[in-house]
Amino acid sequence: MKDREYMTIGEVVETLSPAYPDLSISKVRFLEEEGLIAPERTPGGYRKFGQKDLARVESILRLQKEHFLPLAVIKEKLADFDRGKIPAELKDASPAAEAVALPFAEAEPIPVADAPSALGIPVSFIEELAEFALVEIAEGEDGGEIAAVDCSIAHAAWDLRRFGIEPRHLRMYETFAEREAAFFSQALMPAFRHRTPETRQKLVETLSELTSSTKDLKNHLLRRALSRVFEDVV
Repeated sequence: MKDREYMTIGEVVETLSPAYPDLSISKVRFLEEEGLIAPERTPGGYRKFGQKDLARVESILRLQKEHFLPLAVIKEKLADFDRGKIPAELKDASPAAEAVALPFAEAEPIPVADAPSALGIPVSFIEELAEFALVEIAEGEDGGEIAAVDCSIAHAAWDLRRFGIEPRHLRMYETFAEREAAFFSQALMPAFRHRTPETRQKLVETLSELTSSTKDLKNHLLRRALSRVFEDVV
């Protein structure tokens, strides 16, 4: 992004066109007109595309190219994503899209009282997750609220209920996550001690690659363990 923290619409097209040759400035403008993207504007009226905007455009293009979804359906998928529920079609997002979508700090928190309408999850379940430290309820202007990343955690935990798995069973995953985050911090902190915009972006990309690799490792280790427990199945 040169010496700026955002891209122009032309730079977005230039960045994504190698993978999506049909992309044009007019198409990006059309996505905005249809309400699928909402880049900020400079005082002069020019569009400002941040990393999250770039990731959103790429996600739209991938859903069109790989899943052949119409824009109306894509808009619904993105609405689910904004509420913290990642659609199946977006769970296999490219490393680049995952990297730019990694920070959740800029996303708006969800009031706990709105969980039934915004997330489709009862307030009591959110409170139960908080009891086991799986989500954190912070005090907002209108009462308790949870961050965007905690919305995704809540959705995942809610879906596990159909297997008889309750929040109290999931505490070990939070413990594992804290230990892994501490390990990553020890490994990466010396190289990223100074946080300039360039090193911050590099850190995001490095964390994306690292989490992808360790995810593969954990999956392989789990499959091996399951093969020992369920010898005639796995």
